[in-house]
Amino acid sequence: MRILSHGHSWAPTPPTDRKEYDAGILTVRAALTEFELGRFLLSNLGLNGYWTSYVLLHPDKGRHTRLSSDGTPLTDLEAWLLDRCPIFLATQERFRTFRQLTQPHIASGMRLASIPSGVMDDLLTLTYAGTENVELTAVDLDPASLEHARRAYERTGLPIKVDFEEKDAWTLGSIERWDLITSNGLNIYVEDDRRCVALYQSIAAALRPHGLFIMSFITPPDQWRAYNAEDLNFQRFLFRDALPVKWQSMRDEKAIKAQLSEAGFEVLSVIYDNQGMFPAVLARKHSRKS
Repeated sequence: MRILSHGHSWAPTPPTDRKEYDAGILTVRAALTEFELGRFLLSNLGLNGYWTSYVLLHPDKGRHTRLSSDGTPLTDLEAWLLDRCPIFLATQERFRTFRQLTQPHIASGMRLASIPSGVMDDLLTLTYAGTENVELTAVDLDPASLEHARRAYERTGLPIKVDFEEKDAWTLGSIERWDLITSNGLNIYVEDDRRCVALYQSIAAALRPHGLFIMSFITPPDQWRAYNAEDLNFQRFLFRDALPVKWQSMRDEKAIKAQLSEAGFEVLSVIYDNQGMFPAVLARKHSRKS
């Protein structure tokens, strides 16, 4: 099974005529080679667990230090990606929403999983004070992401048990194992709606009766309310023309609710980010379905 994701001067204004357009693509692609995140995007057209974590944690780390992953100052393009790119800002806000949705449900004896886990920031950054016998599971098809998750867990010093399992999310092979599952980053790479339903069915089977599922989706562009129109235009040029990324599978709320319902879930809430790009969903497994 394949893994699905994986100081230059420039201005965030897409070129207009063909000659400038071609030159603009070359300029942006050259700028991407100047920092590690950009080079990974060029090679993979998506983000793995490590680089997703890098983007998510930037507001608490790199935004203050202004340093890149290798300790050098952020280039202009990397700073734009991390601080102004609309979909990256929505991703960072989505991460905060996941934590806000999950934290109130943490209780002693719970079993939680992150699928796919990446570095498992969604669970490792929560507070477990006052709880006992909580167990976390990181499930990912990428062994490198699981190793990063293991190292992140060791750095936290959390007094909880964590398991790391290299598995495909569509074939978990678990029945009523977990109380709560978080999942981000798979459906945006999957165009086939039936395959998305199959993913949610796999997760539903792995949840205990009335278990909670926290997931997200990217909305169609006509629903976006970007902070800055110029930044949105440049994002379109960057991720459609210069760097045709793989995370282009978008769905509206109605479609997501229908898929989750078919898979055996009741949607409790849909929480939109300020730009309406990357909503988070809290759903509960129906007791009548496994």
